[in-house]
Amino acid sequence: MIGKSPNLGLPRKVVACYLLFCLIAICWLALGVWFTSHSVLNSHSVNSCLARLGKTASAIEISYLRHGKQDFAKLLEQAKAEGRFAYCSIAGPDGTYWAHTNAQMQGEPVVEPTGCLLRWGSVTGIRFTDNVGQSLGEYQVPLTASTEPIGTLRIAVIEPNVWNTFGEVARHSPLTILIPLALVGLGAVMISRLTSSVADIDSQLRKIAELPPGTEVSLAPLPATDAATLGWNHLASSLKDLRNHSTSPGLDDRLTKAVASRKQSELAEILHNLSDGIAVTDPEGRITFANRAIAALLGTEAEEGGLEGADLADCFTRDLPELSHCTLFDPSMANRPVVSEVQRGSEQAERVLRVARQPLQDATLKGQVWSLRDVTQQKLADKMREQFIDTATHELRTPLSNIKAYAEMLATCDTIEVEQQKEFCNTINSEVTRLARFVDDLLSISSMEVGSISAERQKVETSRLFEEVLSKVQPLMQQKDLDFEVHLPEKMQELQLDKDKIVAVLVNLLGNAAKYTPTGGHVALKVNLDESKLHIAVEDSGVGISSEELPMVFEKFFRSSDERVQAESGTGLGLSLAREVVRMHGGDILVESTLNQGSNFLVTIPLE
Repeated sequence: MIGKSPNLGLPRKVVACYLLFCLIAICWLALGVWFTSHSVLNSHSVNSCLARLGKTASAIEISYLRHGKQDFAKLLEQAKAEGRFAYCSIAGPDGTYWAHTNAQMQGEPVVEPTGCLLRWGSVTGIRFTDNVGQSLGEYQVPLTASTEPIGTLRIAVIEPNVWNTFGEVARHSPLTILIPLALVGLGAVMISRLTSSVADIDSQLRKIAELPPGTEVSLAPLPATDAATLGWNHLASSLKDLRNHSTSPGLDDRLTKAVASRKQSELAEILHNLSDGIAVTDPEGRITFANRAIAALLGTEAEEGGLEGADLADCFTRDLPELSHCTLFDPSMANRPVVSEVQRGSEQAERVLRVARQPLQDATLKGQVWSLRDVTQQKLADKMREQFIDTATHELRTPLSNIKAYAEMLATCDTIEVEQQKEFCNTINSEVTRLARFVDDLLSISSMEVGSISAERQKVETSRLFEEVLSKVQPLMQQKDLDFEVHLPEKMQELQLDKDKIVAVLVNLLGNAAKYTPTGGHVALKVNLDESKLHIAVEDSGVGISSEELPMVFEKFFRSSDERVQAESGTGLGLSLAREVVRMHGGDILVESTLNQGSNFLVTIPLE
């Protein structure tokens, strides 16, 4: 036995486990250092700067269209904080700084730095060294509002160097080092717990390995101290029982059947937990397997296994009679994959089910696999997308067609009178205004949904806010001879609101009430102010909204199919815009309506 390695009592797998922990720790350490340094360099990369530059430019252009230059400073400070820039500025066409994160530069002439010029499409840049020896990169992009240049956005970043990178890595190094140390310690603890019992097991196995072939093997039980020793003792007991019953017939068959039964049970459980209905039929169409989902989709209360043995064609045609005439049950298509869709349910709860049949291709398996899927949400999404495209196309095409027609008449007709020319120009101006309002509404909703626009809350005299609303809607009420009822609190305190946006919401709600209420009808504005919330109700005795369409009134471009609603012009964006504004204030807007009896819109805005 000279030269044989000593038995240290430590299994190789345990040693390998510990080495694996050490390897993971080393990899983590290397990955942490690499990731930290990479993130430092990447945070100031050109792509990151260009992405932030484009996003900030879009926000500034939108703000300029809404509020002019009053929000420039706020947007620049926000961009500087998010992008960790050295400074941000907006240079106007007059050659001065309209806005600058350094307040002392506000209104000063723009001084172009000297350095290495850069260009990426419409973005230009220059790399230079400032008066304190700091290496900076300044990137510029032109700003336009409705095709009109309004200046240039400039951002400057500190070019990364070795010392900056080393400082960031050192700041994150404690986390990078502690986690590998924890992994090494965890590996040591696991080895210490495994060593005592695993060493005894390893010793017995080594002795068994040294026995000559054909020698009877016996396993000695160990003190039950952990899971390994419990498993070892169970194995020793099983080996003893197997030896005692080795003459029992059919042992291999029973073991094979037990393994096969367990695998089949696991596969069946997986299929039962699928959301799609799955069924397997034999060549005669009898169900040999059906999961729980297919019974639920068919609307039956069959228990697990209750559908097995039934004729699938009978089950489908009984619950989905529309399938009786499709190709799913055509004998000539038995060896081909077939997919069919069917609608079921009432108009209020209509569902679309997709049924697919696939023949089994394995020579040892005969029959077909069926799947049943609820595709109602997919169909609704397709329908809404088509409605969006149709509405947007109509709202864009109609004013453009009118503008083109009148412009061609002005350009080609030499005998048009001055008054008629004015009429044509007024029509063109009206259509342009309509088109701009549609684009502005769509842009406002999109900006609110992505968070580019927020509510600018300021102290507002509530009484003056409602006076402004009433002055705008009163002509509409008088034009249709409506009974306009207004209930305002006697005393209204100042509130923190975005006045312009709230006025737009109320004008929109009251305008809709006047538009869809017949002449001589009733419209009411009721305002209630408690300690925590502002409650606003807009009621009318108009055409109302059906229960089927009520859940969709706040969706973009939705317009009721009622002929009385279709007769009025509109884009279907007003209520969607109103909901976004109310949500920006932390509130909610609800609607209650009965067809042919009127509607009631309820707006609730928290005071804080």
